[in-house]
Amino acid sequence: MDGSGVATPSGIERITAGGSTGSVEALIEADDASRPANASPAIVELYPNPVTERNRGEYLIVRLPGPGNWSLSDGYHRATVPEEANGTVALSMHPSKASDHVDEEVPIRPLSDHFPLAADGDRIVLKEDGEPVDVVEYGRIREGYRWRVDWAEWRPDGYEPRDPVAFSDAELTPFVLPDSPERSIRPIETASERVLVAGYTLSSERVVEALIEAADRGVTVRVLIEGTPVGGFSERGATAADRLDAAGVEVRVLDGEPDRFRFHHAKYAVADDEAIVLTENWEESGTDGRSNRGWGVTVTEPRVADELAALFAHDAAAHDAQPWEAFRANTTFHESGVANGTYPTRFDPPNPSAADVTLLTAPGNADDELVARIDAAEDRALAIVPRTGGADERIVAALRRAAERGVETHLLLSGAWYDERENRELADELAEEPIEVAIADPRGRFDTVHAKGVVVDETVVVGSLNYNEVARTENREVLLAIDDPEVADFYARVFAADWRGGGVQLPIGFLGGAVAALIIAGGVARREVEFT
Repeated sequence: MDGSGVATPSGIERITAGGSTGSVEALIEADDASRPANASPAIVELYPNPVTERNRGEYLIVRLPGPGNWSLSDGYHRATVPEEANGTVALSMHPSKASDHVDEEVPIRPLSDHFPLAADGDRIVLKEDGEPVDVVEYGRIREGYRWRVDWAEWRPDGYEPRDPVAFSDAELTPFVLPDSPERSIRPIETASERVLVAGYTLSSERVVEALIEAADRGVTVRVLIEGTPVGGFSERGATAADRLDAAGVEVRVLDGEPDRFRFHHAKYAVADDEAIVLTENWEESGTDGRSNRGWGVTVTEPRVADELAALFAHDAAAHDAQPWEAFRANTTFHESGVANGTYPTRFDPPNPSAADVTLLTAPGNADDELVARIDAAEDRALAIVPRTGGADERIVAALRRAAERGVETHLLLSGAWYDERENRELADELAEEPIEVAIADPRGRFDTVHAKGVVVDETVVVGSLNYNEVARTENREVLLAIDDPEVADFYARVFAADWRGGGVQLPIGFLGGAVAALIIAGGVARREVEFT
């Protein structure tokens, strides 16, 4: 536990019979129901805070090498383990309710003694003949979260981590916003079978019109959005959802108990066999190109589209995803502004190319993969993100390590009024280190940085992940890692222009030639992308 009493990532301290203390990862091996019954006795699962009245249905699972004089204690309560308990068994004061959560192959035995598991922290001791053989200690736990020794972390009901999924030779086109707003909805406009849109927020009239027109064509259209974004659910978002619902579009909102994710922050879409992965929200400021610097990519590959469709189906079907009408009936909406900026096109998308891509998600694998790629960087690591969790944040720390190894490392941050002070403090803190940190100066090409991406050698990672602990460990995030030198160089050129504030400003009439020159420059080696 940390000093606040809130569970740390593993959330468990374990004290073995020998008296040593440490994390689960350091002290015990992974365990599951198939482990031999003669293995050492242990507490292997805890569910102390179910979403039920008076926490009915809480349970713990123990592994017992055989029948014996087993008991439980927390310093205030004591319970005798039923004599018939043997092997891996669940123990609960309310077995019928616990059965909703315990794996089917694990038998449940009733505890006749009063033995509550405290939701605000507890110390559970498993004893044999009155002597401690295993002890686990945890801090305050959110509703609906379970801990298992093979997980070594607390997880909400319904959440299972995903592995990275790799695809070879996927046809894709990178683009940036606000330069190419048409790219974010073009696949929706041409879809004939299915459209799935997942986002943090959705309020763009342009996107809503495209979805309604698709539904009118007979396309199956579904939308999944976050129910409690920072600042509240906007009235514009509610109007958009009302229009979609009235047009027969299924709108579901992630806002149940227990919630599997702190925020559904992913930004992607599936249109027939095409996938769109974005850093931007489905709003005027984002996908409409009215404000933000964003990165995006369209992938014309059935395997990628099907994998994202499976993710969408999983996230939309769980207990914490409500139909729009049910959510609307119990929600207060808030006013929000409208972005209406107009910006020049400086970077047209390059021609489609075939590349190897890997689908990453959070929680579960995105941060590990991103850190591993940065730690393997040999040439360059160019990262853009609105804000970070500080100099010691895990991804920022990986960038600092890369810079210390001599990798050309740049971190570009937002200069928006709500980010600037924090970002300048970070830049000042890292000023003496080899990593280069800058605050973006848009100079009329966009309003603020909202992109979240990194170019690592000949790879680029694009997606919704911000560089902070909540995003990495609690939010639903979706990213694509693209292994292709031409795609990486496209984003690197955009990054370089944003780093130096766009360079010399040209009159509007010269923009076409400037764009053409940038496209021609696509074959230039990475070393010729300048930052000063």
